[in-house]
Amino acid sequence: MSKKRAEKLYAVLKKILCESIHLTITDNTHVFLNASYRKKMWHVRLHWMFTKAPSPIQHHVARYILNHNKKSSKVIDQFIEEHWHWVRHPLPSIVTKGKVYDLQKIFDRLNRLFLKGKIKAKITWGKSAARRSYEQLQMGSYSSSRRLITIHPSLDQKWVPRHVVEATIFHEMCHAMIPVKKINGRKQIHPLVFKKLEARYPHLQKVQKWEEKNLGSLLRKPGRG
Repeated sequence: MSKKRAEKLYAVLKKILCESIHLTITDNTHVFLNASYRKKMWHVRLHWMFTKAPSPIQHHVARYILNHNKKSSKVIDQFIEEHWHWVRHPLPSIVTKGKVYDLQKIFDRLNRLFLKGKIKAKITWGKSAARRSYEQLQMGSYSSSRRLITIHPSLDQKWVPRHVVEATIFHEMCHAMIPVKKINGRKQIHPLVFKKLEARYPHLQKVQKWEEKNLGSLLRKPGRG
């Protein structure tokens, strides 16, 4: 990690947050953005990928920390997804049964109904983080190198509708089916063929409306309940 890049990121955060900042750059494989305000100081932990992010992305990081800006959340989500290959993570223990939802059963059903059983990836719940403020933004992820789908444990709650969990899993299954490609030097993560495949899931619009209203609360509440 470049010291100059870290200093540049610090300067961006300082300008927008307008407070003292203790910045820690990590190589954490589960929590990419974590911040809390204590004793008149922001304590911020960021994955090193954000030191290499362009200035507009770093500004969105600061705005998200400041007030959970929804637009910034989506931009950061996209940045993490586009640079997921930068995350160096060991193969975790596979845990499919939660307190509320069994990922393997949902995966098998979706695979059979919509994808003709073609997806051979594994699926697991992610690890619960100890601190719940400003945590990992992605509800799901797919590692092509490990053929592994990981689902955020915050979804394993009774108040989270089943179709939200299904749609999150199905989105990552579509990533397993449609690999990321470069066209004219640009990565195509959600090309038209991906969107058409994802549209096979019948409750997609209902899920999107639910997420618009509840995503912020979901990220702030402890999972597995």
